[in-house]
Amino acid sequence: MTASIALITPSYSGDLASCELLCASIDRYVTGFDQHYLVVGDEDAALFAPLAGPRRQIVPHSALLPRFLPAGRWRGRRYWWRPEIGLPVYGWHLQQLRKLAMTLHQSQSRVMCIDSDNCFVRPMDFSAIATAEKTALFWAPNDIDTTKPAHLSWLETAHAVLGLSAPKLPGPDYIGQMITWERDSVATILARIEANTRSKWWASLCRRRQFSEYLLYGAAIAHDPALAARHTLIAQSLCRTHWDSTPLDRESLADFIAQMTADQVAIAIQSHSGTPIDLIRSVALR
Repeated sequence: MTASIALITPSYSGDLASCELLCASIDRYVTGFDQHYLVVGDEDAALFAPLAGPRRQIVPHSALLPRFLPAGRWRGRRYWWRPEIGLPVYGWHLQQLRKLAMTLHQSQSRVMCIDSDNCFVRPMDFSAIATAEKTALFWAPNDIDTTKPAHLSWLETAHAVLGLSAPKLPGPDYIGQMITWERDSVATILARIEANTRSKWWASLCRRRQFSEYLLYGAAIAHDPALAARHTLIAQSLCRTHWDSTPLDRESLADFIAQMTADQVAIAIQSHSGTPIDLIRSVALR
């Protein structure tokens, strides 16, 4: 059987329009993958159901993880709760847990996690990533220090739940818009968390509250020679991201795309920029 790769996108109702655009761009530009999994809360499954297709499945939370109980809203943000955790859990926590759980739930040896605010603008054949001898892992060396307190907290959590000593600074960052994981490595990492914390991996992460699935994976790979031998580090992302709050118009968006490197195939325009989704669609899928 030809090696393949699965695509995993966690999403929720607030990102539906962005996710619709991502799916349209995958259908237009992307080949060489097995399935695209949209992982959502059970409360959002019906909303996302129209996006399902021959190579796209809508996977509800309940197929992957125990039920988290709704705990109301505060300042517009939804909260969730489990008795094993005892603390409110954010929606972005659940999205991270669902990526990890979905990786184990599917059958391909590699997955690529793609955020729902991404949009492909060039053809992409994933078969090369699926068949490569080693799994390509994005990293930004020496990128985390005390000037990035959130990233530092996430890195410290990764080291703690894995039973590693405190991270040395500056440390590497592994967060990006399109991140490739190896399924067997994820299984090893989650088993290691449970052995070290004597608790379910998802509960251990939520109790720490400040965590990043990408830094967890990267730290585990960096500190295990056997896992590291199965990966190759890459410093170039496949996605060009507009991070700041400046809205893009048609001309500046076209210029942004024109400045992509030869290896980049997708863009991510952060929602806080206020750039209209319909504008991104009209330029990206022209």
